[in-house]
Amino acid sequence: MRKAVVARIELSYTPTVEDFHEALGARAKASKSARRTRWLLAAATFFLAASAVLKFVKDGSVDVPVVAGFTVLVLLGLGGQTRLHARSFHRLAATKGEQHIVIDDSGVTVSTAHATHTLTWQATPRYAETPGMFLLLSGDKNASTMTLLPKRGLGTAADTDRLRAVLDQHSSHVGAGQGRPVA
Repeated sequence: MRKAVVARIELSYTPTVEDFHEALGARAKASKSARRTRWLLAAATFFLAASAVLKFVKDGSVDVPVVAGFTVLVLLGLGGQTRLHARSFHRLAATKGEQHIVIDDSGVTVSTAHATHTLTWQATPRYAETPGMFLLLSGDKNASTMTLLPKRGLGTAADTDRLRAVLDQHSSHVGAGQGRPVA
């Protein structure tokens, strides 16, 4: 059986904090370390809250550092950690300016004003789809490498469908129930 030849798909975009926030959220669903971090954060929040309640019941007061720690953990658990990471990634990407990406049978080539790098399909064996982007992920259990492909950088809705077909051909879709898109 002959492998289908993929037409070249191009997209261009300037990264935003929201791009990275959406990408990191999708990556967290595919990453064992991100899931482990969420569980540890939830456990730490629970135990800190439990100790505050016990202290209040015993002494009628709660120490300020316990309240501050609980507040920080809750804020991190409500997305603050992802937002901070997204801002950090954006600061790094913003210095490179607009990204131009070419997808074809050989892989994905990302070009900026400063550099060009090419990823083979073997380097990005998984992808996730969100409402606003496709996210290419490395094959390791922590999804340590990710490449953002925002849908707004594509020309038409037909290009979105073509890109999804190419990704399905070369990578496996990850996410909740393999449904599309992952929120």
